[in-house]
Amino acid sequence: IHGVWPDSEAGELNFRNPRASYTIVRHGTFEKRNKHWPDLMRSKDNSVDNQEFWKHEYIKHGSCCTDLFDETQYFDLALVLKDRFDLLTTFRIHGIVPRSSHTVDKIKKTIRSVTGVLPNLSCTKNMELQEVGI
Repeated sequence: IHGVWPDSEAGELNFRNPRASYTIVRHGTFEKRNKHWPDLMRSKDNSVDNQEFWKHEYIKHGSCCTDLFDETQYFDLALVLKDRFDLLTTFRIHGIVPRSSHTVDKIKKTIRSVTGVLPNLSCTKNMELQEVGI
């Protein structure tokens, strides 16, 4: 997961609450979040004390929807959506695995089969799938 980015008809919402803060999580909450939404730039040991990735995501995006979700609910929503759509399993079932080649159309149709919507895809310069936006 990169993040849950609320949007409106005007586009993506960012930095809506300039006074937003992030609460460091520990123990079970940290373990759950780290298992399903790890900071891929830091080791687990470093992430325990330095939760900059989650802090950034919440302050930039989560604080935009505090009228709907508090901080815990924002992160829980991301994990629920991840499990609900389970794109990694869906990709494996359809033969879309690392180091294999597929058309953009096949990837979009595969994602649409579980989400009901066409995704936004981002690729690297080498045309490797980098990010899926739903």
